[in-house]
Amino acid sequence: FKKNNERFRYYMNNNSNNNAIRDRVLKAIKNGQVKMRPKWHFILKIILMAVGGIILLLSILYLASFIFFILRQTGVIFVPIFGFRGWYAFFVSMPWLLVLLLLIFILLLEILVRHYSFAYRRPLLYFAIAIFLFAIIGGYIVATTHFHDRMFRYSQGHRLPFAVQMYRGYGEQRFKNIHRGIITEITRDGFIIENRRGETLHIIITRITRLPLGADFSKGDTVVVFGDRDNKTVRAFGVRGAR
Repeated sequence: FKKNNERFRYYMNNNSNNNAIRDRVLKAIKNGQVKMRPKWHFILKIILMAVGGIILLLSILYLASFIFFILRQTGVIFVPIFGFRGWYAFFVSMPWLLVLLLLIFILLLEILVRHYSFAYRRPLLYFAIAIFLFAIIGGYIVATTHFHDRMFRYSQGHRLPFAVQMYRGYGEQRFKNIHRGIITEITRDGFIIENRRGETLHIIITRITRLPLGADFSKGDTVVVFGDRDNKTVRAFGVRGAR
């Protein structure tokens, strides 16, 4: 009897609350405080949000892959293997402006996703981690293809100044201590490389040069040399293949 009495009270209280809410909504409608909108308005809103989400997702993928692309082209992604000095050069040489723009896009997509009902009860951190992993994994996969090389050639052929300058500005950056190029000649004290700008550099290998992946270099190999440049000469602190 006691349980039945409690259930009855709960039902009456809940019913009273529902009636009160209904009365307030009806009163607001009569006073013109609530505007009725047609069904197409909500459908259009959903479509626009979906299109916006897809555009943001593709932008995140493109930007992340472009960051990986320029890190590979400049050799920056290969230098952490050389220890503390390599990690320091890696962080200093990162395109932080592009990384910041990528984070902004991820934040915008996160805000957009929060408008969907399936995301209401999910922690914000879960979506941020999922989008971030998508950017890292997807960006790396796209960067290993010829997509950005083709985009660069396309922008040149169709005279798109902004795209050409962007690819040249980031993809052909010159660093004082990171040098990526193709071996054109083997010398007694090292080898000679030619970089993407057409410059030839004489690489000197000493007893203290780090060779984490071995020293089996030959003509035609693409390598990354880590060391300070003095005119056309680089005394290598470390050398590794760049494939």
